[in-house]
Amino acid sequence: MSTAQFSTDAERRHFIRYTRTRHWPMLQRFPVTDELHDELLAQMLGCPAWTVRTMVDALTDQARETAAEMLADVRFRDALRALPFRPEDRIVAVGDSITADRLGWFELLSAATAALGAPAATLLNLGVSGNTTADVLERFDLLEAGRPTHVLLMLGTNDARSHGRDTAHRMATAPETERNLRAIVELVDALGATATVITPPAVDQQRIDGFFAAAPLRWHAGDIAEVAEVARKVAPNGLDLHTVTQAEPADAFLETDGVHPTPAGQRLILTHVVEHLTAGGLPTADR
Repeated sequence: MSTAQFSTDAERRHFIRYTRTRHWPMLQRFPVTDELHDELLAQMLGCPAWTVRTMVDALTDQARETAAEMLADVRFRDALRALPFRPEDRIVAVGDSITADRLGWFELLSAATAALGAPAATLLNLGVSGNTTADVLERFDLLEAGRPTHVLLMLGTNDARSHGRDTAHRMATAPETERNLRAIVELVDALGATATVITPPAVDQQRIDGFFAAAPLRWHAGDIAEVAEVARKVAPNGLDLHTVTQAEPADAFLETDGVHPTPAGQRLILTHVVEHLTAGGLPTADR
């Protein structure tokens, strides 16, 4: 997408919502200043750096406001307090744009736990838009550098992404996804950490077909379902987010592209994640 295609603030805001240059592997291995991160996004969007900062701040505020609204629900607040997070724990989220989303489930989790005010674990978001399971393997050194005690893995949506027009090729076959996911879990275990595998959420084929009609890439609901089945096979005790979101109304749960959850959808995802972790998805034994 060229800067000419970012003609409105809404388009710029959408791009910034999912684009987090601080998470990019090259810029984690070779860090630059905050000012340069703002300038990099500004150059991409063809706008002043102050516009980027203003939009980032607005998204951060929105995430905090949403977290506060969720905490007004007694059931959610009690579930959050029941999370087996210890002050010395480091909870690292690894995923694609669904996790990188500045209004996403992990940002809401971070904001909500901070708002509770009690000592809690350190939460680190390592989501990178567009990532496949192979990409996460390639940047495992950065995950290791986060010194996790527990890793939340929501991967696979981009493994199922297809490229091409008349002939389409999927980013990873089901056996490749299984191999990569097993390798990531094994590497996490070798760090002395534990992993919670979360299947990708369901998508809406009608919205995908309309939104990506002119694009040389797309997703197929059947491929996402296949990836979810692979994740269930690798981690039978993981969170099957795909199954619990299949019945959700697309207009409420998904953005117009049929792939990314809406802010309301992200709230729902967080609710399922918290329920899973409080039900025993986050081991508390000494590691």
